[in-house]
Amino acid sequence: MVRTARCENHYQANRQSGIALIVVLILLGLLVSVLAVGFTGDLARQNKKQQQSADALARVKDALIGWSASRTQTGTTPNGRPGELPCPDIDNTGTDAGGCLAGAIGRVPWKSLGIPEPKDGEGETLWYAIAGPFRNYSMTTAPITSDTLGNLTVYVGSSASTITPQAIAVIFAPGAALGTQNRDPSSTAVCPTTGATIARNLCAANYLDATGSVNNANTGGPFIMAQPSSTFNDRLLAITNADLMPIVEQRVAREIRALLQSYKSVAGVYPWADSNGNGISVLGSNRGHFPCDTFLTLPVPWGNPLVPSLIPVLPKWLKSGCGVNGWASVIYYTAAPNQLLLSACLTCTLSVNNVPGTALVLLTPGAATGPRTWVSGYFEDAENNGNNDDKYSTPTSTEYNRDRIYTVP
Repeated sequence: MVRTARCENHYQANRQSGIALIVVLILLGLLVSVLAVGFTGDLARQNKKQQQSADALARVKDALIGWSASRTQTGTTPNGRPGELPCPDIDNTGTDAGGCLAGAIGRVPWKSLGIPEPKDGEGETLWYAIAGPFRNYSMTTAPITSDTLGNLTVYVGSSASTITPQAIAVIFAPGAALGTQNRDPSSTAVCPTTGATIARNLCAANYLDATGSVNNANTGGPFIMAQPSSTFNDRLLAITNADLMPIVEQRVAREIRALLQSYKSVAGVYPWADSNGNGISVLGSNRGHFPCDTFLTLPVPWGNPLVPSLIPVLPKWLKSGCGVNGWASVIYYTAAPNQLLLSACLTCTLSVNNVPGTALVLLTPGAATGPRTWVSGYFEDAENNGNNDDKYSTPTSTEYNRDRIYTVP
């Protein structure tokens, strides 16, 4: 068959159209691939930034808890006490301001904590707010114990949903500047957070955002975590009594145990217990509160720093609130009768997990969630809850914030 010129032209036109369509499809495929790669790359970068922020928040939380649990009195911090937290850094030096308002907001005092400067995914240093009861002794002299509650409220999504009304600290990853936020360190303006004229890079309102009626830049809160938007990109992490106090309690109980062992190594016996809750030893009593009175712990008083003595001196944080609301009021102390002076039973020991022979038992109650009463309100395990039979057991709870038992064979 011989093609006519008209057929040939028609054939060539169709062929060229097909080739053009293939080229267009290839180009579209390449464009889709480029867009997909770009989208995937952007998503990966965003996920990486979010993970950096989450990791930084977690590291600061751990650092604050560790710093608080190890806090003690020294020559430069004569009133240092376990449980207190550093004040925020208000001048961008990385150090504890030393004094602060209840609910104060500033950057994380990373140098004081002894950690690298914590940065979120946008390269911004993390911020931090502190509850009033957990400030240092010069700010609040009330004892800090496992009964001490935070008072910062943290919402999620909106003010209709509360994560906790008892946060002791809140850590913020501020993210990139949004809207009218100005972080210029070389200019000053009135800061809505403090009401004072300060450098813009020292003002929390230029870093922390608001959503609905809740503004994270307000001293004392309340604070909020919410979905990212064009006007909100804060990420935050709350620290509660339940996060902090189990660690602090372990430090406190071990130190009290060591003090009691030192006492016995000198006196030959343990002190009689405070069974009245006033800090004073009761003759012949082997169970109750830890006897914390400097002069009326018997049979031998705790060391007096003004009078040389081999009996150890109680740290100031342990004497604070003695017989009222200090650490001695929340920790259960019992010594085996055969470890006490003038005991009527020289063979009697304590039983732990149905095994007799223990000389000393201390019980810590875990963090409070509200007011509680001695003894039934503190210790969940029935065997340890006021049976007065010198029989104790390892708490059955597996919760991190459980009762704990400390013994001396």
